[in-house]
Amino acid sequence: MNVMQKMSIKAYKDPYLKNLIHKLETDYCRKLYAGSNQLLLSETEILHLLRFSDILCRSDESKHRNLSLKIISLLLEFNEVNSTEYFRIIAANTLVKLGNFPSLPIIDNDENYLKVDEIRNDYILKELVQESPLGMPFTDAQYNVFEEMKKRNHYSFSGSTSFGKSFIFEAFTKYIIKEHNKTDNIAFIVPTKALINQVGNRLKEIVDEFGYKVITTPVIPKVFLNQDNKYIFVFTAERLILYFMDKNNPKIDYLFVDEAHKLLSKKDTRTPLLYHSLVLAKRKSVNIYFAAPNIPNSDVFLEMINNSTDESMSVTESPVVQNRFFIDTVADQTFMISDYGEDIVFPKLKFKENDIVGNLRIVLNTFSEDRQSIIYCNTVEKTMQTAINFATRLDKVKSQKIDELIELIDEKVHHQYYLKKCLDKGVAYHFGGIPEEIKFRIENLYKNGLIKFLFCTSTLLEGVNLPAKNIFILSEKIGDGKMSDIDFWNLAGRAGRLRKDISGNIFCVNLYNQIGYWKDSKDIKLLRKKEIGEIKPQILSKKNENLYKNISNYFEQKEYSNKKLSNEKKKTIEMYGNILLFHDSINNDSVLKDRFLDSNKDSITLLKKTRNSLRVSPEVLATSIDINIANQNKIASSDVPYLPTSTKKEDCLEVLNILYEQYKWIETESGGRNPMIRHKNQLKYYATLMESWINTKPLKVLIQNTINYYYNNGNERDIYIREDGTLKAVKFDKENEFHINKLINDVVSDIENILRFKIKNYVSNYQALLKDKDILNLNVSDWESYIEYGTTDNKTIEIQNLGFPRNIAIFLRDKYLDAFERNNVGIICDIDETYLKNNIDRNKYKFEYEELSLFMNWEIEEK
Repeated sequence: MNVMQKMSIKAYKDPYLKNLIHKLETDYCRKLYAGSNQLLLSETEILHLLRFSDILCRSDESKHRNLSLKIISLLLEFNEVNSTEYFRIIAANTLVKLGNFPSLPIIDNDENYLKVDEIRNDYILKELVQESPLGMPFTDAQYNVFEEMKKRNHYSFSGSTSFGKSFIFEAFTKYIIKEHNKTDNIAFIVPTKALINQVGNRLKEIVDEFGYKVITTPVIPKVFLNQDNKYIFVFTAERLILYFMDKNNPKIDYLFVDEAHKLLSKKDTRTPLLYHSLVLAKRKSVNIYFAAPNIPNSDVFLEMINNSTDESMSVTESPVVQNRFFIDTVADQTFMISDYGEDIVFPKLKFKENDIVGNLRIVLNTFSEDRQSIIYCNTVEKTMQTAINFATRLDKVKSQKIDELIELIDEKVHHQYYLKKCLDKGVAYHFGGIPEEIKFRIENLYKNGLIKFLFCTSTLLEGVNLPAKNIFILSEKIGDGKMSDIDFWNLAGRAGRLRKDISGNIFCVNLYNQIGYWKDSKDIKLLRKKEIGEIKPQILSKKNENLYKNISNYFEQKEYSNKKLSNEKKKTIEMYGNILLFHDSINNDSVLKDRFLDSNKDSITLLKKTRNSLRVSPEVLATSIDINIANQNKIASSDVPYLPTSTKKEDCLEVLNILYEQYKWIETESGGRNPMIRHKNQLKYYATLMESWINTKPLKVLIQNTINYYYNNGNERDIYIREDGTLKAVKFDKENEFHINKLINDVVSDIENILRFKIKNYVSNYQALLKDKDILNLNVSDWESYIEYGTTDNKTIEIQNLGFPRNIAIFLRDKYLDAFERNNVGIICDIDETYLKNNIDRNKYKFEYEELSLFMNWEIEEK
């Protein structure tokens, strides 16, 4: 142990340092509350703090280095300190020692610190040694991970939310391409379809110089295959599975799994799907790399796919510091949680009884200052209502970009869309049921500082990169369920933006005085306890809720061990059961199979019996693991009706009726918080939606057709509105703005989650089972593709296969079809980007041009 390490250990334990930090935190609280820049700390104490920071940043231990950054981050908030040359030198030296290069301009944009020999020498050396393939230098911790990845064929690491996990994957992608001379195909797996274009666009910028094609659908345009291209794929787990099951597709050499903690969820039905895709990747000898936020046992992901668990690293060093606060608007109590002394209590903020919006305004006015803030709510209803009510008390803002988005909403969505009421006040909300062409513009407005307050649901946990100086968390739940500590810190960790902040503030707020919304003081332990314990996925955990016993019950069509299992948990059991059956059918070893066989002495016999009774091919089973196997077997062995060949509304209803009967939807899809089917009449709504969608109608028409369906010529149908956690049927009122907005949210959500996921999967399975029975002929309509692409038009499908979203594909087909190159049989195979850019009418089609510019990575030019 060297001298500096010994000094760091001694400094870290020094009671005097803890006392100084507590005083500094107290000063920071005074600044937040009263705007005071005056420090209670003496000049000598400030110098001592800086000296402590200078010692701690030289340590090898993450906790020492994190503390040195905390000292700098808090002192930076005070003008009388941050303007002094001595502070800037010590702060710059601290950041250079930590390798925190992105934060250096915050300290001194003029780089005066480079005049100091020690800092300059360290800076030059690290900048040279730790330069990433993307040009920007790695932080010390990032560099360590990157160097380890270079040595391994598989790897897993975890780090804080602001650690830069995606940056490492992107840098490693460029490294692989250059190091291996453009011989590898690389895939990224993302949690949701909404992230595909965001990640794909970012990767296009990185790999464009190498001639790689970025592919976001499982179908590679045939002309690309004939050109011997190399690819970057961006897939959801479902799309990766479909890709693997086509034996003609090119081999994937590397797979990057960001947000890998999704594999640990016991509630998310996407978890088995992700596991299934990774076992398929392992079977195909793909090199797999995992990244996850905050997990102390990052090796668990390797264990799940039977890889060596030695190749892993859990990083606790963070480039951004988080300060923690609790605000109780009911008791009028506010305090900062300190690790270095007692809680620091604020003066009374004078909250009013039963004034939720007024109290929220006090909170945000007091603590947001002039900085952007994210406000987390646990449900869509809470998010919308809180945002709208808050916006009503604000003045309008002047912004051409905001006015343009409001104009776009009128043109593309509906003139009564609630979001308009928020936008002109500098407020927005963000959740899954917002149209993609609106959502990405909200994100850009926020990134450009035009949205000051962003209210959101857990979509922020899905990898959407929208950090803020301040995060206000109004509930400890996600939906109706308790938030896990992983999810909490993944959300809270977005407080503080790397390159703009060295610290961020987390505020947990009891605003509603309800259970699940920080009413119970015991729930604050989620905020107090920063450490996350080791977590095992359900298939590896001893506390697996009788998973393997229930898989046996599923195979034997018996009742589950817990009769009160949620619909999601039942679905999870079925999915793991189907995956297990698939593994056994192809004689594939897996952790899931091993654990099942070890769970009971009769497991081998039961698995063999179930496999022998299987009437479904392994290829079909692999792409349909979310569908009950008994229903699949029955369809495969029975005479069943064909699907219609035309796509009128009555044909859509016929398709849905066939699926409803054959797959017993009233049993398999009627449970849970948001069931797909409550009653058979609901099929008429889905048929209305389906007909408009697959016949290439734009979103505004889909919404209007849905409104007309529920209005029903004055004989209004019921819509379902959630009140106090319970869905209640009410007659649709087309004059009621809330009802209109409920339908808009439902339409967008149902297209993605019901139509393009659940119903499409059932259609795909049904068509595959018919094909296996050799009763499909060339005249049968490809309902699966129609639903996936939202069109029956081949040109629109071909354009989407080039990566364009549906709305832009329709626009380009209608207005600029000449911009596309075709092969010798007339199939669209590429786009003449220069032609399109030069010929598009930017004034007439300003919204489409703006979206294309972002998609094609054009610089937006004003004409």
